[in-house]
Amino acid sequence: MEHVRHRHREQHSTLVRQPANANSWESNPRMELSRELEEIRRELAREKNLTKRFLNEEQETRRKLEEAKEKLARKVKWNELSITKEKDMQDEFESLKRTCDPESMNTFEIATEVRNNIKRTMKKELHHEFEQLKVASSINQEYFDQKIQFERRNNAALQQELEQLRGPSFQPELWI
Repeated sequence: MEHVRHRHREQHSTLVRQPANANSWESNPRMELSRELEEIRRELAREKNLTKRFLNEEQETRRKLEEAKEKLARKVKWNELSITKEKDMQDEFESLKRTCDPESMNTFEIATEVRNNIKRTMKKELHHEFEQLKVASSINQEYFDQKIQFERRNNAALQQELEQLRGPSFQPELWI
């Protein structure tokens, strides 16, 4: 409604400014066309701003979705490691139960079993530490990748802002 009133005021003020022999807007169509063109430009600028805002919101939503996916993948990996560790502990418990039965083993078998258990335990611990280091490395890599992407987006936004501030008349010869 405000738009209609504003346009009506513009038409009325145009009619008042026209010479006395002009009895309608048709006598000066150029002025009317330039007003319409300016109105269309304003509308286009509004649409561009809306589009830019929606694109930014979409990018932000996609970024949050990717973060959630990464977080879920890390949690799944952590759960898998926990399950593996639990199975290893159960196997070790069963082995210890067999070792503790005096009727089924002699001294040499017990010493061999203990040595094998120690080797197995050390191997499992090293493997577990290796898996933890892989997860930590993956998390660090993701963090640094996200930080680099953030800096690139920031840099691109600042570059675009700089180009807008310089205006269309500035044409750089060569960007290095």
